[in-house]
Amino acid sequence: MAYSLCGTSVDNTGQQACDKAKGVLANIAIDNGVVEEADYASEADFFAALVAKSKLSKSATEKLFILPEIQEIADASEANKEGSLGLGFKTTLQEGKPAYKFKFFGGADLLKRCKTFDNQTVRIREYDANGVWWGTKSGTDSIGYQAKLFFTGGKPATGQNVEEGVIECTVSILSAVEYYKNSYWMESDGNISDIKALLDVNLTYISKASNVYKIGMEIPGSNLVGPYNIYDEQGAAIAALTFSAATGATYGTSLAITSIAVDATLKCLTVTFDSTAFAALSSGASIKLIPPTPAVLDAADVTETELLYVILTK
Repeated sequence: MAYSLCGTSVDNTGQQACDKAKGVLANIAIDNGVVEEADYASEADFFAALVAKSKLSKSATEKLFILPEIQEIADASEANKEGSLGLGFKTTLQEGKPAYKFKFFGGADLLKRCKTFDNQTVRIREYDANGVWWGTKSGTDSIGYQAKLFFTGGKPATGQNVEEGVIECTVSILSAVEYYKNSYWMESDGNISDIKALLDVNLTYISKASNVYKIGMEIPGSNLVGPYNIYDEQGAAIAALTFSAATGATYGTSLAITSIAVDATLKCLTVTFDSTAFAALSSGASIKLIPPTPAVLDAADVTETELLYVILTK
């Protein structure tokens, strides 16, 4: 018999019943964070972790960004590099890097937001039509595949195909070994719609009278008329929540807020700072007005929203 190293270098080739294979891609999520082992002890725990990550601020290291449902997908992988010898032997020298392109619906504003990810090295999780999440692992942590993304769109429709309002994303996987040999999956019985894509809403300075400031809430966009004011839909709900404020060189000193109210005439918030603390500030002092987090907003039924802080001047 021949001596063999196969016992320590290869696996057996049996197959378990109901082993998973990737189905048609339905969504991808950009997730540079992790899901720790304790949070994938069950399908429900894993899905709850993804939902919670989607409701974090975009500045959080664990933030997950979900993209819209995929409407078309095409393989764009690099071909394997092959080599041969003069008498006909041919073999694969190097496996091609995985890549694919997919399309989803979105307008000019969403395209602008997506293009902030162009050529960034990120990690992605894949969600297929069978309700299965795919990614890889680092130690015992679940993580996404390392990839670069590039988004295209915004061209005039030709009328020859479905092109209006279509954005295309090219996904280039950085490690074939990670993608092909080290994939891990988790089934999910949760509703993918519970994983939220948030909109940036800028807090904006309008006017002030002493310690009373008028603050707008606007979604920046491509409409020449101007940004979209969310006051009518969410003003009252947001005014009922807790804001904070800070001053100082690194905004390490708290500044008390006496009240937050709605201004139905200007369609904005009226923020009143503590009069004594405000009077003690030097002229020209900067004040950072910090809104409630996306998770707090979501719990108050202000969904799919991230309010961004504003710097005010005394």
